Amino acid sequence: MLKRLIPSLLVLAAACSPSAPSVAETALAAPAIQLDCFRETGAAMLAAHRAGPAPGYPENALSTLRRLADLGVLYAEIDVRRSADGVLFLLHDDTLDRTTTGAGSLDGLAWGTLSGTTLRDPDGTIVEDTIPTLADALTVAREAGLVLNLDLKSVSPEEIIGFVHEHDARDEVAIIAYSVDQAAAIHALDDGLLLSAPNDPAALQAAGANLEAVYIWTGVGAADADQDARLAEAGLETSAGLFRLENGDPAVYQAAAAAGVELLSIDDVDTAVVALGGADVLQAQIAACIVD
Repeated sequence: MLKRLIPSLLVLAAACSPSAPSVAETALAAPAIQLDCFRETGAAMLAAHRAGPAPGYPENALSTLRRLADLGVLYAEIDVRRSADGVLFLLHDDTLDRTTTGAGSLDGLAWGTLSGTTLRDPDGTIVEDTIPTLADALTVAREAGLVLNLDLKSVSPEEIIGFVHEHDARDEVAIIAYSVDQAAAIHALDDGLLLSAPNDPAALQAAGANLEAVYIWTGVGAADADQDARLAEAGLETSAGLFRLENGDPAVYQAAAAAGVELLSIDDVDTAVVALGGADVLQAQIAACIVD
């Protein structure tokens, strides 16, 4: 990505931060390069919030991930937690009650206890899926051609980067950073990993985040075409959360795509896919931007 935003700060930050890997030392991960292609070709990709649950498909479940690729969804936002004995697993809440057959807090639970817990779909129906590990989700992502968008619930930057490097997963993940400091901390460990980061490019750059490997989270709500155009002029891609606007109307997704947003974060996967032209159209756009 050719970032034109405050280029002198990037050079200065690299020169003054010997402990952080430089852009020249750390290759950009494939999702960062691919997003650049989506911006240049005007493609809008779907990011399934909590993996895009639907009847029969729980949130943060392996079966739900497998269904996404067939629909032309590229990004699966999943919630990552750490068990008491250090296993990284997927679950949004800090209790078991809402989405599983278990009950109570996750505090102090080892993976042996969590691993046999069965999931419920959005209607509360018990399904065959059990709570999955992040390693199992990564296997599915590789098979299906997905990017796992990691929302860190109880995992430190050091832990997640350790996992990514141990599993050679740089080309299958993006990480959500909720603050400038968190983005900088992650990029201090690997500045080529793609991050979702707050809408403050100057602060991100000054803190040491690599804007070559960042896309901007513009928040939950309708997309702002003028704002997106300014960020695109600086070589930055964007993501918008549409899940609170979803009401079955295709125009919700079409308006965000027309505004130039590269990643539409959504709950209603099926409606969003149809609104953007169907699985074949989305899969063709992905294929046009595949990184060798």
